[in-house]
Amino acid sequence: MSADLGTRVAGLELKNPVIAASSEATATPEQIRACIGAGAAAVVAKSVNESPAAHANLRAAEYALLDEGLQPRPLGPAQRTDSLFCRSGLLDVELAEWAETLAALDREAAEDSAYVVPSLIVADHDRAVEAAAAFERAGLRWLELNVGAPHASEAAEGIGAGVELVRGVRKAISLPLTVKLAAGDSVTEALAAGADAVCVATRAMGFLPDLETRRPVLGTFAAVGGAWALPLTLYRVAKAHLANPGASIVATNGARDGFDVARLLLAGASAVAFGTAVLTDGPAVLTGAIETLAGYCEEQGADVRDLIGEAARHVQTYEEVAIERRH
Repeated sequence: MSADLGTRVAGLELKNPVIAASSEATATPEQIRACIGAGAAAVVAKSVNESPAAHANLRAAEYALLDEGLQPRPLGPAQRTDSLFCRSGLLDVELAEWAETLAALDREAAEDSAYVVPSLIVADHDRAVEAAAAFERAGLRWLELNVGAPHASEAAEGIGAGVELVRGVRKAISLPLTVKLAAGDSVTEALAAGADAVCVATRAMGFLPDLETRRPVLGTFAAVGGAWALPLTLYRVAKAHLANPGASIVATNGARDGFDVARLLLAGASAVAFGTAVLTDGPAVLTGAIETLAGYCEEQGADVRDLIGEAARHVQTYEEVAIERRH
């Protein structure tokens, strides 16, 4: 008998725990349809807000893959030892028109038991609240609010951050709300502010000098992530799960395949969002992850819901481990 891959996030039933995260790989209707066709339970569209400065940042975006020797090369198919290093910004669209486009795509996705999710980053708080309400009026069924964008610390303007931004959006809408957090943000505070789910956690900011030119790679600071970050994400997910039993946690940053999905489920995630892997290797990564996860669950004789938090709930203190080893 095949395993049940179904899971529940933000009060919504998902056919599997694999999500395409907001990225330049989810910026067009064609890309979103490709991710749905690859089997993703949800696709989070490229983030938007009303700020011209944030749009300009995306037009000037630049990406590099760093190999195990920290040597940069152009974006393309990635090895597990590679890291993504990039500057980015937000999609330059008219928000009401984008809401209608995504709502139409979400209606298509519903036929495949999937969701298309708008992602909103705050520039002006009041306009963000208006945009969130516009997404709901358009008929969308789920919203991501990103308050942890790594580029916020370096962008001149147009990208806001911080859990305090959640309450106004929550008051304006009734649809399920996922709040995407930075590594240092409080999951408990986000849930208290009205998040139905939290996404843990966005990439960190980094800096890399080029040894030949003695200048910064990409000219400045940039966001960085890779498979090396998976244990860090697992730690944050496990801590969040133990501190907030029953909370919906979407894990992101470090997952590359279905075994990584299983690891993150065992740490306490209810779903896993793939960003870099889809950007570098395309939507087929999503299909492969779902197939690998299904094989793992069948081998273990477990459904996805059985895995969620199992490893985290068996974490021992250092003292408990020492006592156990002595015996």
